[in-house]
Amino acid sequence: MENQRCLFLTADYEILSIEADYLGRAHLSALMNYMQDAARRHSVREKFSVFDLAQQGLTWVVSRYHIAVDRYPQMGEKITIKTWASGKHGYFALRDFEIYDAGQQKIALATSSWMIIELESRRPVRVENLFPDELILQERALEDEFPTLPIVERLDHRAVFRVMFEDLDYNRHVNNVVYSRWAVEGLPRDILFSGRPQELEINYRSEAFYGDEIEVITQTPESPGGFWVQQIYNLTSGKEVSRIRSRWKSYGPGES
Repeated sequence: MENQRCLFLTADYEILSIEADYLGRAHLSALMNYMQDAARRHSVREKFSVFDLAQQGLTWVVSRYHIAVDRYPQMGEKITIKTWASGKHGYFALRDFEIYDAGQQKIALATSSWMIIELESRRPVRVENLFPDELILQERALEDEFPTLPIVERLDHRAVFRVMFEDLDYNRHVNNVVYSRWAVEGLPRDILFSGRPQELEINYRSEAFYGDEIEVITQTPESPGGFWVQQIYNLTSGKEVSRIRSRWKSYGPGES
């Protein structure tokens, strides 16, 4: 359902079998894909989508993402996503999200920061000159001033991937959700099979393109329940493409 002329949009989704893990719960990337789709639907409704900006030689790119998940929905479960533009500062526009289950219980929160760049030069432009004030709802689902994320100071794990054709989005670079998949896949096997990410922050620093070789380096937490710190490098271009910080929650006894 979509709200008539209000500052937010709500959209309903169902967790598909192809989006669930081996225990039948949604992958983090599935929730992020749904949030991205809700953002797209909102921007299309307000005539400020990538398609609208393309006519001016511009496009949206994401700069930061912070998501906190209280509960992962099950395969076949219906969820509702609420999203709105929550602020703008210089080169950055903010967008927030709330995810609800069928009983209207809030199960996840997220906030994000976006830039508008010139398609040809890839240079950012000030959103304050382009994004109208009347589209802003001054509320935050998750308070975050997006400070600089830490770097890996001790290499504990390393993984290498290749950018595939299906990793690309409308802008012909790697879709922002793919970085979260690389971050997850870059962790040790025993972590992946014993828990799920409770909180994940991503700083997108440069683009990656089809065929690029990607390296994920990881530092383990200093104490149980602490943060995993990761950096992603594009070995083809030599650039750092992302920094990630995450906390993982282990399954409880009998939990799935």
